[in-house]
Amino acid sequence: MPGEFHEILVKLIQDEPESVAWLLGRAGGRRGARCVAAQTRTGSVGSPGPTERRADGVVRLEFADGSQLLVVCEVQNEWSEDKYFRLPGYVSRAFEDHRIPVSLLMICRSDSLARRFRRGIEMGPGSTVAVETVGPSQVPELGSGDEPPTAAAAVLAAVLRKQPKHVPEPLFVSTLDAWLGTIEPGRAADYAKYLLTTLAKEPATLLEALMKTEARLYHSEYTEELLAKGREKGLEEGLEEGALRHARATLLRILEAGGPVSAERREAIESCTDLARLDAWITEQIPSAQG
Repeated sequence: MPGEFHEILVKLIQDEPESVAWLLGRAGGRRGARCVAAQTRTGSVGSPGPTERRADGVVRLEFADGSQLLVVCEVQNEWSEDKYFRLPGYVSRAFEDHRIPVSLLMICRSDSLARRFRRGIEMGPGSTVAVETVGPSQVPELGSGDEPPTAAAAVLAAVLRKQPKHVPEPLFVSTLDAWLGTIEPGRAADYAKYLLTTLAKEPATLLEALMKTEARLYHSEYTEELLAKGREKGLEEGLEEGALRHARATLLRILEAGGPVSAERREAIESCTDLARLDAWITEQIPSAQG
């Protein structure tokens, strides 16, 4: 299964495909491009049919000299032999359909995985498909001065890095917070929720503390969502507790109608938190109550 790491990075590419030009440069590929077109993962590399191949993202870049490049983007959690042998098909089908040069860009969860894909894909003697790869060490630490071009790229860098090594954590987090403040609050809040579960403990704690200040619009969006969920959970818990109290009282009334209830039995009923069990006990007593 792809997992959350895969899904958030695919979403970042989908939201701001112009980030792919920056990623390609970080991987050592051609720099100075701008994004002129993009296809999301719902599309495919090639025409529909038995040979359809789906990529995580397909982005068309245009350079200052007018040349173009199609970038097939893949996000990879771990090594996969199956993916290794399918990647050349992505490239050949994209080249066939779009008739412009194609580059394969792998965004890898670890540097070791990036190095493995960077060797390329051997198709035969003297024939290797080149792979541009980006791992954690290829993206800058936020706050280092080497800043990404978009908010999505900043989030991607934070996801890959998780914790800075050469930048103070407060600077790392405040830079990330500033980037999140530049985009639509709802989208920023969604990114923040994922970051809180993927960053290292200290950066995550600092980010959560910043969001509670409500200094930015997305902070309010995040806290309002938490409050709404809390109210909803509280209502559900209140309804459940009310149902439990009613079921306990009903069962005790039925039992008391037939005579004294032992302290042990009363304690078992009053401490029961399983509504289905209480209902079953009530059902067991109904025939004797009607008799």
